[in-house]
Amino acid sequence: MKSAFTLLLVIGAAGAPQLGCSDDAATPDDDGQGGSSSSSSSSAATSGSASAASGTGGGSSSSTTTSTTTASSSAASSSSSAAASSTSSGTGGAGGEEPLGDEIPAEIPTPTNGDGEIRNETTVLRNAANGGQNVYDFNNQKIGVNNTADCDDGEGQKTVFEVEDGVTVKNLIIAGGLPGGNGIVCKGDCTLDHVYWEDVCEDAATNSVDGATMRINSSIALHSADKIFQHNAKGGSTTIVTNSYIADFGKLWRSCGDCTANGGPRNLIIDNVRVDGVKSTIAGANQNYGDTVTITNLYVKGGYDESDDKPKICQEYRAVTDHMGESEKLHGGASQWNTDTCRVSKSDIKSW
Repeated sequence: MKSAFTLLLVIGAAGAPQLGCSDDAATPDDDGQGGSSSSSSSSAATSGSASAASGTGGGSSSSTTTSTTTASSSAASSSSSAAASSTSSGTGGAGGEEPLGDEIPAEIPTPTNGDGEIRNETTVLRNAANGGQNVYDFNNQKIGVNNTADCDDGEGQKTVFEVEDGVTVKNLIIAGGLPGGNGIVCKGDCTLDHVYWEDVCEDAATNSVDGATMRINSSIALHSADKIFQHNAKGGSTTIVTNSYIADFGKLWRSCGDCTANGGPRNLIIDNVRVDGVKSTIAGANQNYGDTVTITNLYVKGGYDESDDKPKICQEYRAVTDHMGESEKLHGGASQWNTDTCRVSKSDIKSW
């Protein structure tokens, strides 16, 4: 068990080189809109599995013509990353043991396309109804985008993949640093399964359509001075993060603090997730918009220090809309437990 997570320790301590490609590290609590930009000129992707032999990951980097392909139904390759198994005491509580039988990737796989592909424009993964397919398996190809905005500038980076409603993305590596741009933007329900972010630039992934559910499973995201997952969608939309490893970041998830026509509710569900190097908080939720955060089986490297409230687990905010003032932390920024917004118990925060 101890050796199975040696790689996690290596990733958390060293990981990919930090390229300084996230929001200002000195201001990880910036709660602007974020995470929703995308290029107006996009390339339509073909199946990653269908094009694995050529190493393209689907689609020409500058084409605006959609290529229709047969939907891929291949399962995610669990052999592409080391799986971590663990045991559970069933008692919970700070310092509790690890869960039983759920797969958490231990390392980012070696890309199957060498140094990776940097595309010129955002790639749109169209669903079957729009001439694409509902499952894209990239066979662990690494892909980024030719991004012109510096990661440290905050917002406005080019999106790597725009994912249409109902699409599942599997076995994909998002290139680190500047080519990581604004990562993945989900334009409806989406599933990101075994997706790996080497070095988050703006955001890793964004939930952007009201009422939609964005699921992240068995994934790894590393190095972000601010947010990992941005949640802009309203109307009961949900972000679910399971069986994943997140390291060296400001916030794991943030409900938009100042979006145009801002509102809610937005929901977050976290289960069986390991974190390391939390600079700010796990979750920032807007109390005034009815957001909810549900956390179970969160494993914090070194444990949660209750005496210093570090790292912060769930913080409640009073958000604003249309740049009318600034989003503010409630309760002095202290972690909240078992409230209508922060539906998390200390017994669900464990150590590894």
